[in-house]
Amino acid sequence: MGNLGLKSLGVKIISVFWEPSKTFNMIKKDVSWIDILVPSLIVILLSCSIMSIVTPIALNDTKARFEKSEKFSQEQKEKMIENIEAKKDSITQYIMVPVSVVVKLAFLSIIMIFIGNVLLGGETKFVQMFALSAYVELIGIIASLVKVPLIVSQNTTKVYTGAGLLFNDNGEFLFNFMAQLDVFALWRVILFSIGLAIFNNTNTKKTIWIILPLWLVACAIGALIQGLVKI
Repeated sequence: MGNLGLKSLGVKIISVFWEPSKTFNMIKKDVSWIDILVPSLIVILLSCSIMSIVTPIALNDTKARFEKSEKFSQEQKEKMIENIEAKKDSITQYIMVPVSVVVKLAFLSIIMIFIGNVLLGGETKFVQMFALSAYVELIGIIASLVKVPLIVSQNTTKVYTGAGLLFNDNGEFLFNFMAQLDVFALWRVILFSIGLAIFNNTNTKKTIWIILPLWLVACAIGALIQGLVKI
């Protein structure tokens, strides 16, 4: 990649945070494998770098839930906690990071293609949508800068940057639903709406009124599943 390509890539990465339309117009005009590889690698490296900090705290949260649970016998609790302890130094979690990131981006790309090409009548290609998803996922950088210090200072992964702050963590549907209404998740919804509007030559108002309800339905489904698998 020449200097011009590196400069273009840098502009796309920086602009997605404060002038996303510029990034998405550049992707629409000319997209390459670099637009998929580099943002995806950044997301993967970010995930791996914070894992060593967050994972022990997350495992302690899980252990605490098992210890308080009335659904399991003491013998079952001890076995589960033993399994949790064994995972602390497991290399598998790091191996799974690239896989989970790629799967997530691919899934988002398929959803965006359905919305763009089926609901909006566009003709966007998968590589464009994958690049869009990868750049949008860079919002995780800002999310991590906010959430990780909170997780460390409070010694729990139960930190919320959205409507979850207004409700007690009782594990019920309403709380689980509201906890997913996160400012960074909403930021992603807005970015996807801008990107789809640009790719399909329509206005952002139209795309956001398609994506927003779908996101809320996904949050509701997630809240139901959390309730069903509650420890």
